[in-house]
Amino acid sequence: MKLLFLTQKIHQDDDDLAFVILWINEFIRQGFEVEVVCLEKGKFDDSFPVYSLGKENGAGKFKRVFKFLKYIFTLKYDKVFVHMNPEYITLGGWWWFLTCKPIYLWYTHYTMHIHIRMAGLFCKRMFAATKQSMPQFDGNSKKVVLGHGIDVDFWCEEYIHEKNRSLYSLVSIHRLCRSKRLEKAIETLKYLPDKYTLSVYGRDMEKKYVEELKKIIKKNNLEERVKFYGQVPMWQLKKIYPKYKIMINMASETIDKTMVEAMIFGIYPITTPANSKAIGLPVYPKDETPKAIAEFILLKEWEKYKRKDLLPIVKNRHSLSSLVSEMRKYIEIGK
Repeated sequence: MKLLFLTQKIHQDDDDLAFVILWINEFIRQGFEVEVVCLEKGKFDDSFPVYSLGKENGAGKFKRVFKFLKYIFTLKYDKVFVHMNPEYITLGGWWWFLTCKPIYLWYTHYTMHIHIRMAGLFCKRMFAATKQSMPQFDGNSKKVVLGHGIDVDFWCEEYIHEKNRSLYSLVSIHRLCRSKRLEKAIETLKYLPDKYTLSVYGRDMEKKYVEELKKIIKKNNLEERVKFYGQVPMWQLKKIYPKYKIMINMASETIDKTMVEAMIFGIYPITTPANSKAIGLPVYPKDETPKAIAEFILLKEWEKYKRKDLLPIVKNRHSLSSLVSEMRKYIEIGK
C-alpha cells in the first residue's frame, strides 16, 4: 500500500510533534510504503522520504501551496492520510476525489471550521482519540473513535524508575495556551498545603495568556511554588516523567498525549471527568474546579493505582500498534 502521509512537521527533537516520526515508522512496520509531505522539516535521520513545503527556509504561503500541489500531482501513492491538519484536504481534496484516492484524517479536537467541513465532505473516515473530538460528526459513520496512539515500546525502552519521587510535586506538560486551562492547576495550589508545588513544562504559545498566569501566581503568593521550565525535546521527557507521581491537565474536551505517556511511568493524570472516562481512569475529581482537584489529591484514592495498574490501560486502549492496526483495516480496503 502506497500511502501519502501529510503532517505539519518532521523534527525528531520537537517538543510537540516529534512523535509523528514514531507514527510513520509504525505505518511502515505494518506494511505501508510511506511518502511524507510536511509543512516544515527539521532534524531527522531521513529513514523515510520526506518532502517539505519549505517553512523552515522561510518559504511564503504562495510558494508552499505551489510545492504542495506539485507533490500531490507527481508523487506515486494510492491512499492519503492527513494527520491533524485538515487544511491539506481543503487544498487537495478535489484532486484526490477526481483521481479516486481515498482520504483518511486523524484529528483530535472539538472545534468546527471550514477545513473540518471539507474533511467531512471528502474523507472516507475521520479517526479520533476520543468521542469528544469532532462532536459535530457524532452519529456519522465516517467518525471512528480508536483511542490515542502511544508508542509503548519507545517510552519503555531504557525505562527509568525514580524511587524517591515526591507525592507533593505536581507537574503539567503541554503547550502554554488558553485552551489548556493551566490556571486551574495553578489555583489548585491555594487549596493544598504549602509543601505542594507545580512544575510546568511547555512552549509559550500565547504571550498574553502566560502574563495572565503570572499575575495569578503573584496575586496568590505562589511564586515559590510554581516553576516554569520551558519546552523540552520529546526524548527528554523520559527523564522528567519519573520525577513525579501526579500530573494535572484540565484541557477541556481533548486529551493531551502527555497524560497517557505519563501513565507508563506510573504518574496518575488528574483531568476532567469526561477526559478521565475517555482515557479509562478508575478515579477522578467530582468536577473541574480547583477546590475539587485539591480535594481529590488530598483524599489520595489515586495513590493506590501504581504503574502496574496504569500501564495496561495504555497498552489496551491507547497503544500505537493497535491504533495503526485498526486504521489499517479501513485504509487497506479503501472504506
